[in-house]
Amino acid sequence: MVRNYNGCTGLKTGSTSLALYNVSASATRDNMSLIAVVMKAPSSTVRFQNAATLLDYGFSNFEYKSLITANEVVKSVKINKGIIGTVDAMAENSCGTLITKGNDVNIEQEISMENSLSAPISKGQSIGKITYTLNGEMISECNLIASEDVDKIRFSFYESTYSG
Repeated sequence: MVRNYNGCTGLKTGSTSLALYNVSASATRDNMSLIAVVMKAPSSTVRFQNAATLLDYGFSNFEYKSLITANEVVKSVKINKGIIGTVDAMAENSCGTLITKGNDVNIEQEISMENSLSAPISKGQSIGKITYTLNGEMISECNLIASEDVDKIRFSFYESTYSG
């Protein structure tokens, strides 16, 4: 199976007189990894055929849908009393989901965060959330984080900026 199945990444076989023939097989195609587990097959040949059938079914009917990548900027947020006026909100991690092929037309994105934030803000600080739904059901969620530090503006900032 490792040599003959397209995308096969590994497998583990086993057999006993009571358990008969078993296999756990994994395969990856188009950024999607699947695992097939076959237990109590009547022969070694049947276990591999069944594993291939399970994997074929998965690859034929499902796909991995990437929704957002790590560090992708979603929007800029206004910063009150900060030494800069805005900070980018970016995805903390990559988010995706497994869906039925062709069923991505109703994926909706909702960003939950304040319209403005008050300084100080730390790089990597959670400042919101992005949620993805399919037909009204949540399929993935990701934290939005600040792209950089934003210090609070102080009187000494004005003195050094506008003196001299």
